[in-house]
Amino acid sequence: DADQLSALVVLANYGRQGMENVIIPQAAGCQQIGIIPWKEAKSQNPRAVVGLTDISARKYLRKLLGAEYLTFAIPWKMFLEMERNVEGSFLERPTWLSLLKSKA
Repeated sequence: DADQLSALVVLANYGRQGMENVIIPQAAGCQQIGIIPWKEAKSQNPRAVVGLTDISARKYLRKLLGAEYLTFAIPWKMFLEMERNVEGSFLERPTWLSLLKSKA
């Protein structure tokens, strides 16, 4: 959902320089979930990739996934970095916790 995507974007930028550590490239669905993240994984500072914005892919995956989802592909190196940043981050603070409680 939008709250979860927001948290992933914040966490992806949390311990890094700049604020462009997540990209939403205009590309085919298979490129957004596979080829582009694979290329990012080979870079020194890989970025996360928001995908499933390809309207053709959305049309064909709607029955399987529903209409409310996007993808968030993270190269393994970046995943480990994000995982290390969870402890003590905004994910343990009142603002995020209140968002979680409001969904219950």
